[in-house]
Amino acid sequence: MTFDPDAVAAAVEEVRRIIRADGGDLVLVDADPSTLRISLAVALDDVTCAECGLPPDQLEETIAAAIARRVRGEFELVVADPRR
Repeated sequence: MTFDPDAVAAAVEEVRRIIRADGGDLVLVDADPSTLRISLAVALDDVTCAECGLPPDQLEETIAAAIARRVRGEFELVVADPRR
């Protein structure tokens, strides 16, 4: 099974709005349909309080749920979060 990278990008955009509200950003690094791996990076460069946003585990759950609404089947989610 593979997934549509455009569907992944739409899900990431949905979650980006949440992170941008706190001054951060979420970057789609790679969405590889052949390996089913989705790699993202949390950017907190302009955030004055990195711990004020969603905690890393909750953020990852939110991202996974947004992707699962658009992508059928299994996928591996890798989130590089500087708070970890």
